[in-house]
Amino acid sequence: MTQQTPTTRQASPPLPRGRPKPRVALRASSQYLLSLFRRALCLCAAAVVALAHPISAQQPLSLHDAIAMAENSPQAQAAAAQISAAQGSVRQAGLGLNPRIYLSSEDIRPWASDFSFANNTEDYGYLGQTVELAGKRSKRVGVATADLRRTEAEVALGKAQIAGRVAQAYWGAALALGLRDLLAQDLKAVDDLVRYHQQRVDAGAMRGVDLLRMQIERDRISMALDLAERDLEVARVDLFRQIGRKPDPTIVLSESLSTPLQPPPSDIEAAVVRRADIVAARETVASAAANLRLQHAIAVPDPDILGGYKRNSGFDTLFASVQVPLPFRNRSQGEIARADANLRLARARLEQAELGARADIAAAQTVYQHQLHIAQGTLPDMRSRARKNLEILDDAYRTGGVDLLRYIDAERTEIDVEVNALRILADLRQSAVRLQLAFGEPL
Repeated sequence: MTQQTPTTRQASPPLPRGRPKPRVALRASSQYLLSLFRRALCLCAAAVVALAHPISAQQPLSLHDAIAMAENSPQAQAAAAQISAAQGSVRQAGLGLNPRIYLSSEDIRPWASDFSFANNTEDYGYLGQTVELAGKRSKRVGVATADLRRTEAEVALGKAQIAGRVAQAYWGAALALGLRDLLAQDLKAVDDLVRYHQQRVDAGAMRGVDLLRMQIERDRISMALDLAERDLEVARVDLFRQIGRKPDPTIVLSESLSTPLQPPPSDIEAAVVRRADIVAARETVASAAANLRLQHAIAVPDPDILGGYKRNSGFDTLFASVQVPLPFRNRSQGEIARADANLRLARARLEQAELGARADIAAAQTVYQHQLHIAQGTLPDMRSRARKNLEILDDAYRTGGVDLLRYIDAERTEIDVEVNALRILADLRQSAVRLQLAFGEPL
């Protein structure tokens, strides 16, 4: 087979144009009428299916709605139960006097013939109360209250983490949806190219190897689309799992990766004070300090005061008693030492948490600024060059200046650039979520 010289090469007819980039399309009038007929058939079939099985209305789901749903999930309800338990501890610690009643009878001799219960027994009936000194009850309330505030901070931290996981899953699903739609659009354009090449081969105006190459390209994109469909289903399942609901096919994402970003926070010192983990660490220090004060108070002995009635061999008398433990050996030394060690440990952990918070904020800011620079600086130029490259090779292919492989390579490059663009935008969203969580701000 002899090769044609550039001067005798036949020019290829114009290619179809699809998205913002050119596509190969050659439709005769009969083919156009055939497409209208097929479209009418599809509309009729859709109408029949709609009448037989009414389609449920789609429900848009924003990121805010997804986080609101997650706040009512079983995981969030379990966190609310922790707060209720801590509130019960505060109530129990603040309960007041609780006296004890003593009833006893001695010298009971029922076998004696001259026994009289009223005159021959000693009967006691009196009350006893432990008097707590050194403010033990108020110090117990202080410990329980600090534990309550720490639990509330931990629950707030858990809610922020739930919101973060929901946001990560939401933007992951948005990325999977964008990739699926992009590949579906590319597959539709390649199908047009395959039909065009098939018509050219049937007319004897093109080699069969070019059709085979286009069919291989079509199979490659079709396989990629199948994988994208799988990834989208997995991403949706993960999103609903984070929300705490069963997957619902009628719910669709209402926010895209191109949604404008909120201005990032910048006040680091306010963030360190506001973050839920720092608040929890501070409340842990407060609880440890309150427990140390309580242990010092427990070392002070509490007297038991008793008083009441006594009947001794027919005589009515009063009874009074005081009992005081003597702390010769046990003065709560071990508990005081343990409470003091826990306080030092809590203070060290608070300092480490503050250092870690500042490091998290700095890292999140760095990642966000880099992703923002790529998305706003490098990405637009890269997408523009890829489109321009495809346009140039499209013109060259239509005039016979380049072969099909060069055109396919340009098409693949443009698709890869668009896929990378979606991934970069998704990474930017994820970095924005991490930045807001690092600053302790609600999503």
